[in-house]
Amino acid sequence: MRAGLYLAARHYTRYYALSLAFSLIAPFISGLFYLAGWVVTGGRADIDKFLYQLIGVVLIMLAQLATSDFLWTLHGLMSGGQLEYLAASPAGPLPTLVSYYLVQLVVFGTGFSTTTAVVVAAIKGPIYGVAVPLAVAVAAASSLPLIGIALCSAYLVPYLRNPSPITMLLNVAIVSLGGVVYPASVLPSALRLASSLLPFTEWAELVRGVALRLEVPPRALGQLLGYMAYFALGLLVWRSLMIRFKKSGLYHVW
Repeated sequence: MRAGLYLAARHYTRYYALSLAFSLIAPFISGLFYLAGWVVTGGRADIDKFLYQLIGVVLIMLAQLATSDFLWTLHGLMSGGQLEYLAASPAGPLPTLVSYYLVQLVVFGTGFSTTTAVVVAAIKGPIYGVAVPLAVAVAAASSLPLIGIALCSAYLVPYLRNPSPITMLLNVAIVSLGGVVYPASVLPSALRLASSLLPFTEWAELVRGVALRLEVPPRALGQLLGYMAYFALGLLVWRSLMIRFKKSGLYHVW
């Protein structure tokens, strides 16, 4: 795994300054949402909704790293021919993928948490600003169910030869069903059921509780532990995928 961390660090640390600039997207997008609400309600928009969506935009970024970017990294290894090499090396493909994800979290998560912490501290106070990086760390530590979904989806990458259809569906699910921009409770019953089958809502509630309420919601934590089944299933699917590659010898996509 150390080799994977070294390679990922060499690749992504050059983008650290870009990540700081990119992190301005969080307050910008949530500010637009708040401004639209302020106009619609005639100036009665709740600042808590702005903070809800501010943390939500950060969660969207983190969720995309754990799902969409994870699959694109796998696709890059397959199209570049490195996956076959990693499968035969002590490093292993899965530890390398996880290493890339961890380095991305550090590079981009630091930028987003810094910008968001400044905004939250200005509105709610310094202690909440300190809580934001802690919440991002909690998000990273509790993202295994999201990684599990990515591992399950990885089985389809060789068939599609491009992860775009999968990542598009995952991004739609995160934004529309994940409770990151608005509560899942406002969805119709059928969509609430679909949301309850995915770990995003409880994951977002756990992170938002730490960042904005300085608490760990017991219900969200308990349910998120149940969603760890996605990670266990992902490991089984990944093992099946590696066995399939070894039998066929086809590690590449073009």
